[in-house]
Amino acid sequence: MAVQVTGLFQSTTTGLIYQSPLLTLVPHLAYAGMIKMDVYIADNGAIGYENIDKSTLTYDPTITDPYSQLIDALDTFVIDNLKDANEINSQATFEKYNPPAPEPTPTPEEPVVEEVGGE
Repeated sequence: MAVQVTGLFQSTTTGLIYQSPLLTLVPHLAYAGMIKMDVYIADNGAIGYENIDKSTLTYDPTITDPYSQLIDALDTFVIDNLKDANEINSQATFEKYNPPAPEPTPTPEEPVVEEVGGE
């Protein structure tokens, strides 16, 4: 789970400002119906969320897999929360990050064996 920020981003815990960081989201189960979330800022600091109530998240009804629906709702929660946190963040663009698909590994070609004919 990750969020790409385009533009300036200010950490809500330290006040440090970053240029277009990638935020890595790591959820943790808390107690019944609650989730904790660590948001790592480009491997340089973190923002912690305690007691995110699953029942207050906004779920996308077009996503049918419950796990994917929860991940999407957590992404949306963090984006909305950080975008509204301060004036600097409100000017940035936040997008759910999907890493590029890996390049397919080329398959080695079979060697061409030429038979040399004799008499």
